[in-house]
Amino acid sequence: MHIVIDAHMLGEQEGGNETYMAGLLEGLELTLSPISQTKITALYNPRYKPPENRIRVRSAVLHNRGSIYRLLWEIPSICRYLKADLLHVTYNAPLFSACPFVVTVHDVIFRIYPEYFTPRVRMLLTTLVPFSMWRATFILTDSEASKQDIVRYYPFVQNKIVVTPGAAGPVATTQPDYLKAEKYTQDRKFILSVGSVQPRKNILRLIQAYILLRQREATNARLIIVGRSGWQGSQIQKLALNSPYADDIIFTGYLDDAVLAALYRKCAVFVYPSLYEGFGLPVLEAMACGAPVITSNLSSLPEIAGDAALFVDPYSVAQISAAINQVLSNDALREELIFRGLRRASRYSWERTVQETLAVYERAVQAQKKWRKLW
Repeated sequence: MHIVIDAHMLGEQEGGNETYMAGLLEGLELTLSPISQTKITALYNPRYKPPENRIRVRSAVLHNRGSIYRLLWEIPSICRYLKADLLHVTYNAPLFSACPFVVTVHDVIFRIYPEYFTPRVRMLLTTLVPFSMWRATFILTDSEASKQDIVRYYPFVQNKIVVTPGAAGPVATTQPDYLKAEKYTQDRKFILSVGSVQPRKNILRLIQAYILLRQREATNARLIIVGRSGWQGSQIQKLALNSPYADDIIFTGYLDDAVLAALYRKCAVFVYPSLYEGFGLPVLEAMACGAPVITSNLSSLPEIAGDAALFVDPYSVAQISAAINQVLSNDALREELIFRGLRRASRYSWERTVQETLAVYERAVQAQKKWRKLW
């Protein structure tokens, strides 16, 4: 069985989407035996350099000609040349494919919160993603919550959608670089949040909750927000810049794993009040790094965090503020959340993800063989 995986997003700073693909490929490399009959070829963009020690996951380079060229011509040509049995893509599949394919759809946020996308992006997603799911042999998603939402909007996927949860990214096992992290912490207590600066991540209300804490003199901790600026990011940052605490609200942009690992490990509390997540990888990463977690009570986040987080209504600034103060002022609660978080994160592994994904690959290939026999 020869599987081709489109990994063009690696090296593109795509957050959870990139972490998922990196974890899947690393898991395949570690899980497949040297005598396995399963061959894996990963397709990378030319700016990304895959690990040199990989033996079981082979590499092929995609030309940097944009998604249209990649989907219409390059991936189908590679699959045809390699005589691939199956193609694995994320969200969008080629219009024509020489082999059956599996598509990973992390979420359908573009249907749930269409206002968070530009008209052009919204139109592309609402057209291409359903078409890819309709043609796919199987659809993978990260959580039961995400599966329910996908089925609600696209009932035709009911019998071919499979949940394959991810795990904490490589940041959880990376050696922390505390020296570089000092640039942002300045050796002070700090509250941490990680995610692209855009409306869906609810950074605006987090900043308002922080300002409320400072006004009440409940803390003098800094607020550090890690992630590149996304759609409407500048408007969110403007609130921080115009506040009396602008010097203590730090936007770091995208950080490498070593610096992020240091921030996870040193933060007084990790706050992730997102309005919607298909999985919420930063929550697991924070837990795996020993950070106490506050997160939203919506979408997949209660499913992923279980009993290991303090949950808040993400639309309530007062509730977010009160939860942060509760963790900062209660050492026993903080230690309990750290203990439960470490235990919760250990339940998720890329080995499990790989085993469940390989099972879907096998089912997809067998389904195609059966279909061919019928015809």
